[in-house]
Amino acid sequence: MGKKAAPLSIALFAGVLLGLLLFCWPLLGRPWIFCRGTDMDINSGDIRHAVHVFRLRVKGEIQESDLSREVRRLGIDIPATRVWKRAFESYLVEGRSINWKYGHVDVASDQLLGILDETNASDEERRVVLEKFMASLRMEDADHTLWQARLLIDEIAEKHGLHVFTPEIERELRRVRNEGQSQTPGP
Repeated sequence: MGKKAAPLSIALFAGVLLGLLLFCWPLLGRPWIFCRGTDMDINSGDIRHAVHVFRLRVKGEIQESDLSREVRRLGIDIPATRVWKRAFESYLVEGRSINWKYGHVDVASDQLLGILDETNASDEERRVVLEKFMASLRMEDADHTLWQARLLIDEIAEKHGLHVFTPEIERELRRVRNEGQSQTPGP
């Protein structure tokens, strides 16, 4: 009797374990169970990483981004209040990563800094460009800020005889810039 009970109890234990795993696995992909989030402070450009388990923050850190380091280095005013906007979010099991609009703005800020580096822009030119970008980041929505970054990148590239975007996008950006519009261009 004892020899037959051991394999049966092992099979029962394995079945219960498998059942729990199959039941719990989909739950692990829910944002309220586990979420890794990255936020951008639109006043400074700093980045905050946080991990939440059952909606409770279990880990978090704030770090300077390349943008915020450059803004501070150039002495551009930063409001004391932080305003966090979601940039990226991912979950444990589903492997899904949600790229929020401010994630695109973060990438655009890196591209803007890249073109400033590539053209060896002076600190004064950098300050003027980044003051415009930061004003847009603080005062406008993410879509407008993204277009502002593209306009600034194109303006710098054109000034130095570079081509960063496709000819179609360059024409649209220059049209918007020449018309002096402050709105996001239409489709």
